[in-house]
Amino acid sequence: MPRYEFKEGASSKFWQIDLDGSSFTTTYGKIGTDGTSTLKEYDSEEKAQKEYDKLISEKTKKGYELVGGAKAAKAPPAAPAPAAKPTAAKVKAPAAAAPSGGGGGGKRYFEFVEGSSSKFWEVWIENDAVMTRYGRIGTDGQMTQKDEGSAASAEKLFTKLVGEKTKKGYVEK
Repeated sequence: MPRYEFKEGASSKFWQIDLDGSSFTTTYGKIGTDGTSTLKEYDSEEKAQKEYDKLISEKTKKGYELVGGAKAAKAPPAAPAPAAKPTAAKVKAPAAAAPSGGGGGGKRYFEFVEGSSSKFWEVWIENDAVMTRYGRIGTDGQMTQKDEGSAASAEKLFTKLVGEKTKKGYVEK
């Protein structure tokens, strides 16, 4: 069963999917828990496979990464599902986002290259929000905006996120 994990900021969650003929089971939750499982059944194996591929594509576009040596499913490009997080809204990456201050001197850019993985992560503060842009090196990536309500809270989150990324092996460029 392919297992995907997403770890960023305070978020640490997993998602698994197991295709079985005309149905599949998804299991998801916080890493370290058993999670919640749901079964979806379809009229045909083809419909189940199409939805299975679509879900994997959506999860990987949201930043989930395949773990545990499981075999990755072939997932065709699909439109990402809209994010519904009140504190971390996904925003479209502008061609050149200019920071408006905070964060110890503006934008900070990091890269992580190990094995077949080559990712970037960028962070800056705009007003009272911490902005991040991340993805595979060579792509525009995707962005998040975390509204903190005050400059002090934004600065605190900024520092925490930078610490977490460097601890994971990201190197500032």
